[in-house]
Amino acid sequence: MFKKICLFLFLASCGFRPMYKQTPYNDLSKKTSEISIPPVQVFDGQYGVELRNNLLNKLTPFGKPENPVYILDISLSSPKIDDYTIKTNGIASSRIVRMSAKYTFKKKGDAKVLFTKTATATSPYNLLNNQFSTEMLKNEAVKLSIEDISNQIYFAIITYFTEK
Repeated sequence: MFKKICLFLFLASCGFRPMYKQTPYNDLSKKTSEISIPPVQVFDGQYGVELRNNLLNKLTPFGKPENPVYILDISLSSPKIDDYTIKTNGIASSRIVRMSAKYTFKKKGDAKVLFTKTATATSPYNLLNNQFSTEMLKNEAVKLSIEDISNQIYFAIITYFTEK
């Protein structure tokens, strides 16, 4: 019992607030359902569509907002692939995918920019003897990077609304 009381006092004193607690001042699902996400500016439409769909599922799971209040503009970079692990003979045994997305969150009516940030993600993958398997691992690493970027954008927006 003493441990529970200490934990409660610690959490109360550190400024801990439940992020998803529904209060009249903090109804996150209502606020995020007012966000419009135009198509992502990207080098290749496939990854932009995937990023946009991830965010739509997280921010507006009930469908496109009728009267959006906010706009989320995103520009996604192409995946950059670098050698990650080099064997003693000088041949790479793994590579790393690096991606970034610059995004701007703004009000729709007056186009006031609320914040602009950049989300970055890296995902390693191994080089195998089978070229098809290596290509599948690379594609999975890109998808993991896109998922990571969508999570960063989602939590930046949630943090904005909870701190506002």
